[in-house]
Amino acid sequence: MNTLHPLSILGGSLGAGELMVIFLAILLLFGSKNLPKIARSLGRALAELRRAARDFSGEIARADWQPFDPDDKLGDHEGPSAKEPREREG
Repeated sequence: MNTLHPLSILGGSLGAGELMVIFLAILLLFGSKNLPKIARSLGRALAELRRAARDFSGEIARADWQPFDPDDKLGDHEGPSAKEPREREG
């Protein structure tokens, strides 16, 4: 199975050298004073995203589970398919 990895454009996973270059670029762009604030807000955003994903998957699991009722008849409802078909005028 050939799956496309998000970092496959870079030739695989990032090594220590690449991570150091990325860190230095971020440090130069934002400065050393703003870096802790940025890291803190990024950590909070990731935690919120994980919490939302966990809540969403929990809701999906609860909504997906419904007790099986063997007496439930599929054709015992009033809907468009239960009515008599109209005759075509022609």
